[in-house]
Amino acid sequence: MIKRNFIFLLSIFLLLYINTTTTATQDYIRRNIDIDRSPKNILIGSYIGGRSHLKPMLDIAAILIERGHNVILLTSGNYTPSSEYPTVKQISLRNSLNFKETKKLAEAYKNDYERIAVIIEQSLKTYNNIIEDYKNVAKEYEIDLFFCDILINDACLDIANILKKPVVGFSSFFQFIAPVSHKSDPLFHCSISLENESFLERFRCMIIQPIKMSFIFYPLANQLNNVRKQVNIKPDQLSFGNIPKVTLALVDTFFGFELPQSLPPNVQEIGPVLSEEYPTLTLELSDFINKHKRVLYVAFGTYFTTTVENNSKLLQSFVEAINENIIDGVVWALSQTHKDDFYPTLNLIDGSQLQASSILNNEHPHIHIVKFAPQFAVLNHTNIKLFLSHGGAGSIHESLYTGTPMLIFPLGADQTGNGEKLKSAGVALTLNKFNLDVNDIKNKIDILLKDEDVKKNLKRMEVLAKISSKRKYRAADSIEYILYSSSLNEGIDEEFLNEWIPADVRMGFIKRNNYDVYGALLGIILGFVGGILWVTFKLTRFIVNDQKPKKE
Repeated sequence: MIKRNFIFLLSIFLLLYINTTTTATQDYIRRNIDIDRSPKNILIGSYIGGRSHLKPMLDIAAILIERGHNVILLTSGNYTPSSEYPTVKQISLRNSLNFKETKKLAEAYKNDYERIAVIIEQSLKTYNNIIEDYKNVAKEYEIDLFFCDILINDACLDIANILKKPVVGFSSFFQFIAPVSHKSDPLFHCSISLENESFLERFRCMIIQPIKMSFIFYPLANQLNNVRKQVNIKPDQLSFGNIPKVTLALVDTFFGFELPQSLPPNVQEIGPVLSEEYPTLTLELSDFINKHKRVLYVAFGTYFTTTVENNSKLLQSFVEAINENIIDGVVWALSQTHKDDFYPTLNLIDGSQLQASSILNNEHPHIHIVKFAPQFAVLNHTNIKLFLSHGGAGSIHESLYTGTPMLIFPLGADQTGNGEKLKSAGVALTLNKFNLDVNDIKNKIDILLKDEDVKKNLKRMEVLAKISSKRKYRAADSIEYILYSSSLNEGIDEEFLNEWIPADVRMGFIKRNNYDVYGALLGIILGFVGGILWVTFKLTRFIVNDQKPKKE
């Protein structure tokens, strides 16, 4: 019995040994992820230009350059990225937007969408020259794909479609790319979410406001089409929301910050797009921040400014907050703001006066004024405790990535909506440029520095931002797939990348919403009910007539 058991156990051991030996010596094929990367020529085009619009696109371009592709940048000359992106060839548009002139014209309007209309109207004056620039660059550099900033950049989209080249659109704003019925924006004088709004408010935002806007933008669409006819381009609509004009739309945002919505495959969230490396602090700036433990950083981007009154109130509030020990230092990157954009004298709450010039000349020991600051390096410093920002996409992403709470002072465009999203996420408070108050600024600074919920929410958003920041590689992958597909097709046609285009885009309004099916069902139901009523009526009439006494 013992011998039999021993033989049985020995047999099992030998089987296991043979199986293990076979598995260990088995050959495996290594997975190959390499693809054919023949160099392609990519044109990045932006009419507005500027660091905030171009830097995310160039960060994606940097990945494509590493993979062997060539990138040409065609934009206005107000941002030269040669030091940050030396491998990108930049060509300046002949006629870029005159921001000083346009700003003066736009200031006459209170509504942001009316200001956008002014910028569009100004851009139409240079459309012929701009599209000629795009055509010449596309021909000279044999462009294979257009990567277009969507904002007021119809020339880029038009020339790509004329040349039958794939075009990728880029934006930080969903509302013009993939509008949905449950979301809006303060840009249109509506809330960011209509989920809990009343019927009347939803009716106003979905019906009344679009009608108002149509009176502003339809004449501009007609002007654009008239200009297009002059250069033999087929009339079309404004590019806002016109997804069929682009092969792929990339949106520099991410879930957690952006209100969730369903997206078609050719619209992709790829934000926050951030660089791999950033400039370090200057010695002077580093020395100032190191000497202060609770520093407020202030910056309003490279385009936006506010009124003399608002600038003076902001400066006064900083002095008051320092005097009350709410903060102990301020770094203000003035950028487009100048020394004459302040009242000469600040009247403090305690009755004393302070000359603005002394602060702006860096004579105040706790306020440091610079023209430009390496923003990411500033926000990444442990002594920076709060960021007073205009609410631009780039500034928001850097602030969330570094876990810095924000006080948002929206000055235009999508910034008010961004402020509402951040406030909803519990990481920011907002100010009103039309009703700025010194005490309100101080109180909100104090709340943001002390509120434990803000700190907890920031930790959550910081993790989301860091995880999502990897998606710029997905954007580069998608662009490469488009390049590869277009080379197989020898261009693009109506069926190009149909696997990305949802069927409802081609189905039309009635078919897309199955109104014909529901109409047929309703007809069947009404016919069935009508038939029952007709039979009932006939039977009732027959019975009534049958029971009447017959005449003899």
